[in-house]
Amino acid sequence: MKLKVLFPLLVAVAMAGCDGGSDSSPSNEDSGRSTVRQAGPQFKKEGELWLIKAAGDTIRHIDIEIADVESERTIGLMHRRSMPDTQGMLFIFEREEQRSFWMRNTLIGLDILYIKADGEIESIAKYCVPKSEKSIPSRGPALYVLELIEGFCDIHGVAVGDRIEFVRTDGK
Repeated sequence: MKLKVLFPLLVAVAMAGCDGGSDSSPSNEDSGRSTVRQAGPQFKKEGELWLIKAAGDTIRHIDIEIADVESERTIGLMHRRSMPDTQGMLFIFEREEQRSFWMRNTLIGLDILYIKADGEIESIAKYCVPKSEKSIPSRGPALYVLELIEGFCDIHGVAVGDRIEFVRTDGK
Protein backbone atom coordinates (compact mmCIF):
# COMPACT_ATOMS: atom_id res chain seq x y z
CA MET A 1 0.00 0.00 0.00
CA LYS A 2 2.81 2.42 0.84
CA LEU A 3 4.46 1.86 -2.55
CA LYS A 4 1.25 2.77 -4.40
CA VAL A 5 1.11 6.09 -2.52
CA LEU A 6 4.84 6.89 -2.78
CA PHE A 7 5.27 6.00 -6.45
CA PRO A 8 3.22 8.95 -7.83
CA LEU A 9 5.06 11.28 -5.44
CA LEU A 10 8.47 9.98 -6.58
CA VAL A 11 7.47 10.37 -10.22
CA ALA A 12 6.31 13.96 -9.59
CA VAL A 13 9.60 14.82 -7.83
CA ALA A 14 11.64 13.25 -10.61
CA MET A 15 9.68 15.10 -13.28
CA ALA A 16 10.08 18.42 -11.47
CA GLY A 17 13.85 18.02 -11.69
CA CYS A 18 13.78 17.24 -15.41
CA ASP A 19 14.51 19.93 -17.93
CA GLY A 20 11.86 19.51 -20.55
CA GLY A 21 10.90 22.85 -22.01
CA SER A 22 11.99 25.80 -24.04
CA ASP A 23 13.46 27.44 -20.92
CA SER A 24 16.30 24.93 -20.79
CA SER A 25 19.87 26.07 -21.20
CA PRO A 26 21.59 25.15 -24.42
CA SER A 27 24.04 22.30 -24.05
CA ASN A 28 27.44 21.74 -25.51
CA GLU A 29 27.23 18.19 -26.87
CA ASP A 30 30.95 18.01 -27.70
CA SER A 31 32.11 18.47 -24.12
CA GLY A 32 29.07 17.10 -22.31
CA ARG A 33 28.83 20.33 -20.28
CA SER A 34 25.87 22.65 -20.34
CA THR A 35 26.33 26.37 -20.82
CA VAL A 36 24.48 28.88 -18.67
CA ARG A 37 22.30 31.49 -20.29
CA GLN A 38 23.24 35.05 -19.45
CA ALA A 39 20.46 36.90 -17.64
CA GLY A 40 19.53 40.22 -19.22
CA PRO A 41 21.59 42.49 -21.46
CA GLN A 42 25.34 42.29 -21.06
CA PHE A 43 27.79 45.14 -20.51
CA LYS A 44 29.65 46.36 -23.60
CA LYS A 45 32.71 48.49 -22.84
CA GLU A 46 32.67 51.59 -25.05
CA GLY A 47 34.81 53.92 -22.99
CA GLU A 48 36.57 54.74 -19.75
CA LEU A 49 35.58 57.39 -17.23
CA TRP A 50 37.31 59.06 -14.30
CA LEU A 51 35.44 60.62 -11.39
CA ILE A 52 37.58 63.46 -10.07
CA LYS A 53 37.30 65.47 -6.86
CA ALA A 54 36.84 69.22 -7.26
CA ALA A 55 40.39 69.56 -5.84
CA GLY A 56 41.76 67.36 -8.66
CA ASP A 57 42.31 63.95 -7.05
CA THR A 58 40.94 60.92 -8.89
CA ILE A 59 38.13 59.28 -6.97
CA ARG A 60 37.59 56.24 -9.18
CA HIS A 61 38.17 54.94 -12.70
CA ILE A 62 35.41 52.86 -14.33
CA ASP A 63 34.53 51.28 -17.66
CA ILE A 64 31.47 52.74 -19.34
CA GLU A 65 28.84 51.77 -21.82
CA ILE A 66 27.69 54.80 -23.82
CA ALA A 67 24.11 55.68 -24.75
CA ASP A 68 24.32 58.53 -27.26
CA VAL A 69 21.39 57.84 -29.58
CA GLU A 70 17.72 57.95 -28.61
CA SER A 71 17.12 54.19 -28.91
CA GLU A 72 20.03 53.46 -26.52
CA ARG A 73 19.02 56.23 -24.12
CA THR A 74 15.45 54.92 -23.99
CA ILE A 75 16.57 51.45 -22.89
CA GLY A 76 19.53 52.45 -20.71
CA LEU A 77 20.14 49.88 -17.98
CA MET A 78 16.67 48.34 -18.16
CA HIS A 79 16.48 44.58 -17.61
CA ARG A 80 20.02 44.32 -16.17
CA ARG A 81 20.17 42.03 -13.17
CA SER A 82 23.48 43.25 -11.77
CA MET A 83 26.32 45.70 -12.32
CA PRO A 84 29.65 45.93 -10.48
CA ASP A 85 30.94 49.26 -9.17
CA THR A 86 33.65 49.15 -11.84
CA GLN A 87 31.08 49.84 -14.57
CA GLY A 88 28.48 52.44 -15.45
CA MET A 89 26.43 53.85 -18.28
CA LEU A 90 27.07 57.35 -19.63
CA PHE A 91 24.21 59.03 -21.46
CA ILE A 92 25.32 61.73 -23.88
CA PHE A 93 22.79 64.27 -25.17
CA GLU A 94 22.95 66.80 -28.02
CA ARG A 95 22.42 69.85 -25.80
CA GLU A 96 22.57 70.83 -22.17
CA GLU A 97 19.11 71.09 -20.59
CA GLN A 98 17.02 69.96 -17.63
CA ARG A 99 16.95 66.14 -17.54
CA SER A 100 14.64 63.64 -15.89
CA PHE A 101 15.02 59.88 -15.64
CA TRP A 102 12.90 57.08 -14.20
CA MET A 103 13.54 53.48 -13.17
CA ARG A 104 10.85 51.68 -15.18
CA ASN A 105 12.02 48.14 -16.02
CA THR A 106 15.31 48.81 -14.23
CA LEU A 107 15.90 45.86 -11.92
CA ILE A 108 18.85 47.24 -9.94
CA GLY A 109 19.05 50.30 -7.69
CA LEU A 110 21.12 53.14 -9.11
CA ASP A 111 22.85 56.39 -8.26
CA ILE A 112 22.16 58.88 -11.08
CA LEU A 113 24.59 61.76 -11.65
CA TYR A 114 23.56 64.76 -13.74
CA ILE A 115 26.59 66.45 -15.30
CA LYS A 116 27.05 69.82 -17.00
CA ALA A 117 28.77 70.30 -20.36
CA ASP A 118 32.06 71.17 -18.63
CA GLY A 119 32.06 67.82 -16.78
CA GLU A 120 30.98 69.17 -13.38
CA ILE A 121 28.45 67.08 -11.45
CA GLU A 122 25.48 69.41 -10.92
CA SER A 123 23.17 67.06 -8.99
CA ILE A 124 23.00 63.46 -7.76
CA ALA A 125 20.00 61.20 -7.13
CA LYS A 126 21.12 58.39 -4.79
CA TYR A 127 19.56 54.99 -4.19
CA CYS A 128 16.97 55.26 -6.94
CA VAL A 129 14.31 52.59 -6.44
CA PRO A 130 14.14 49.78 -9.03
CA LYS A 131 11.03 49.63 -11.25
CA SER A 132 9.75 53.02 -10.06
CA GLU A 133 7.99 55.26 -12.57
CA LYS A 134 8.58 58.32 -10.39
CA SER A 135 10.39 61.11 -12.22
CA ILE A 136 13.96 61.77 -11.02
CA PRO A 137 14.84 65.26 -12.29
CA SER A 138 18.16 67.07 -12.40
CA ARG A 139 18.36 70.33 -10.46
CA GLY A 140 19.75 72.21 -13.43
CA PRO A 141 20.84 71.72 -17.04
CA ALA A 142 22.89 68.61 -17.86
CA LEU A 143 24.59 67.37 -21.02
CA TYR A 144 25.58 64.01 -19.52
CA VAL A 145 23.94 61.56 -17.15
CA LEU A 146 25.94 58.80 -15.46
CA GLU A 147 24.23 55.77 -13.96
CA LEU A 148 26.15 53.80 -11.34
CA ILE A 149 25.19 51.01 -8.96
CA GLU A 150 23.31 52.27 -5.90
CA GLY A 151 25.56 53.33 -3.04
CA PHE A 152 28.50 54.13 -5.32
CA CYS A 153 28.49 57.85 -4.45
CA ASP A 154 28.42 57.20 -0.70
CA ILE A 155 31.07 54.47 -0.84
CA HIS A 156 33.47 56.51 -2.97
CA GLY A 157 32.63 60.00 -1.68
CA VAL A 158 31.33 61.40 -4.98
CA ALA A 159 29.63 64.78 -4.47
CA VAL A 160 28.07 67.68 -6.36
CA GLY A 161 30.92 69.87 -7.65
CA ASP A 162 33.16 66.89 -8.46
CA ARG A 163 33.65 66.23 -12.16
CA ILE A 164 34.10 63.55 -14.79
CA GLU A 165 36.46 63.01 -17.68
CA PHE A 166 35.96 60.22 -20.20
CA VAL A 167 37.37 58.75 -23.39
CA ARG A 168 35.59 56.63 -25.94
CA THR A 169 37.18 53.33 -26.88
CA ASP A 170 34.50 52.26 -29.37
CA GLY A 171 35.92 54.25 -32.29
CA LYS A 172 33.00 56.72 -32.54
